[in-house]
Amino acid sequence: MLAGTVEERNKLASSIDSDDTAVVCTYDLGGFRAGSVFEIDSELFYVWEANVSSKTLTVERGYAGSTAASHSSGAVLTLSPRFPRAQMFDALNSELDDLSSTANGLFRVVSVDLDYNGADRQINITGSTTILGLIDVRFRYVSDEHPVLRHVRLQTGLPTTDFASGNTLVFDESVMASDVRVRYRAPFVRATNEASDLTTNCFLPATCDDIVEMGVILRMMGAREIKRNFTEAQGDTRRAEEVPAGAIAGSVANIMRMRRERIIAESGRLKAQYPILFRK
Repeated sequence: MLAGTVEERNKLASSIDSDDTAVVCTYDLGGFRAGSVFEIDSELFYVWEANVSSKTLTVERGYAGSTAASHSSGAVLTLSPRFPRAQMFDALNSELDDLSSTANGLFRVVSVDLDYNGADRQINITGSTTILGLIDVRFRYVSDEHPVLRHVRLQTGLPTTDFASGNTLVFDESVMASDVRVRYRAPFVRATNEASDLTTNCFLPATCDDIVEMGVILRMMGAREIKRNFTEAQGDTRRAEEVPAGAIAGSVANIMRMRRERIIAESGRLKAQYPILFRK
C-alpha cells in the first residue's frame, strides 16, 4: 500500500517506559518537530517540543487512541506513518468480526464433549460463549458407533444462574445416558496484540489469510478518497488532474471483487464440509 514510499525514520537512543514523555533520538531530528506525529511499534506520539541540540522530543503518549507502552533502545521511530499500525490492527479485528457475520457466513468449528445423564431435557453447553448455530450432536452408543441426534436444538440467552454459559441443548426425543459430542459454529476470536497468530489464537483457517489481508487493505484505503478531497485548507492541487476523484475507489475495486469471490468460495467449502444434519 505504500507503493515504494520511504517514510522518514529515526531510532530510540535509550529505552522508554509507558509514562516517559521525553524521547531521545539516535540521529539528527530532521522532520521530527513540534506538531508532528510519529510511531514506535504500534503506539503513536504527538510532538509538543523538539530540542535539536539534544535530539530530544517532548511528546504526548498514546496519541489518537493508541496504547502507551514500553519501547526498547534502538526501536524505530516512523514519522507521519501513512498507515499506522494501531489502525491496521483495529482494521484486522474488524475484519475478523465481519467474516463471521451472517452476510459473509464464515465461522470456526468448536467441539465440546458433555456428560448426559439421560433424564434432563436441557443441558448446559460447557465453556461456550457466542454460538452461531449447531453443526451436529452425536451420542456415544458404543465405542465404534456415534449416531447423530436429529431431534435436538440450541437455546441461547438463558440465565447464567441456571446454565453457566447461557447456551443449552434441548432434547426433543429420549436419549440414553451417554457422552454427547456437540459441534457448533462460532465467530473467530479477536487478536489481542500484534504477536497473535491468526490460526492458533484467532482460529482463522490458513486458507483465509488472503481474505483478511485484502480486507485490511480495503479498510485502510476506504477513507483516503474522502481525505484527498478536503478543501478547508486549499482547493485540489495539480494531483487532482493526475489522480482524479474516484481513482482510489477504482483502484481497490478489483481487491473488493477478489475478496468477495474468496469469501463465497470459503463459505461454500465450509457448507460442504459441515452440512447441517438436523430436521424440524
